[in-house]
Amino acid sequence: MPTASVDFTRPANTTAYTANDVVGATVAALTFEKLGSPDGSDVVIMSAALRRDQNAVISGEGVYRLHLYNVTPPSAPADNAAWDLPSGDRASYLGYIDIGTIADLGSTLWIEANNLGKQVKLLSGSLYGLLVTIGAYTPVSADTYRVTLSCIPAHNQNN
Repeated sequence: MPTASVDFTRPANTTAYTANDVVGATVAALTFEKLGSPDGSDVVIMSAALRRDQNAVISGEGVYRLHLYNVTPPSAPADNAAWDLPSGDRASYLGYIDIGTIADLGSTLWIEANNLGKQVKLLSGSLYGLLVTIGAYTPVSADTYRVTLSCIPAHNQNN
């Protein structure tokens, strides 16, 4: 099962996120490489996981959503931008996955969603995403995250 992880460090600030803000590095788009064939293919996303390298859930932090694209989102939002689906992004938008509410596992924060079964059409071997917080919270400066997706090839009846 092809699996791809993206690690990022958010900016060194504690600027509060409001609901539906993009969470990421300065350039917030995530690239999940080698999930499909290099010339494009349909894949089924089976699981998604999010790890934060901290030891406590922040008050107000809750559900995370991963918006999916078949190219880097043309609007190129930065960390802490309000997520939007502008007209220039519509053609590349593939929907979203709710990863869930992050849990405190002691020295690490973790959440995963399994058995998703979301089929998407890739234009290359990569899938692109924007991580969005559904809750409002004040982040840890320069916090590190890992987002992981696992896929299987789709078996289309028309092929």
